[in-house]
Amino acid sequence: MINNPETVFLAYVRAFETLDPEVVLPFYNLPSMFVTPQTVFAVPDANTARALLSQVMGQLRSQSYRRTEVLGLTVRKLSPGLASCAGVFVRFTTGGEEIVRLGFTYTMQNAAGVWKIVVAVVHEPVAA
Repeated sequence: MINNPETVFLAYVRAFETLDPEVVLPFYNLPSMFVTPQTVFAVPDANTARALLSQVMGQLRSQSYRRTEVLGLTVRKLSPGLASCAGVFVRFTTGGEEIVRLGFTYTMQNAAGVWKIVVAVVHEPVAA
């Protein structure tokens, strides 16, 4: 398996599509942060991450979520052990209808040879 920020991030997106917090948890370095336009969540441990992911995934399940398309993915190496992944998530229902478009900027850290998410920021899609 290739271990670079882009490959790991795209594997995270595929894992997220399972709507199973246990499948997604290994992609996060804990502690971590989730940031939205409305609030900031400090995520100190796996139980907190699991609860937050369960809430988000429950909302998506209620909208018949099926998959996420990633548009305009930009990966920037910030230092040898730090990178950012930014772009737009387009979420779709099981019927192929668009649910929402969300801008994202995730900061990833290479800890012990594995790239993991340390800060997940969701925002308005950035105009090109």
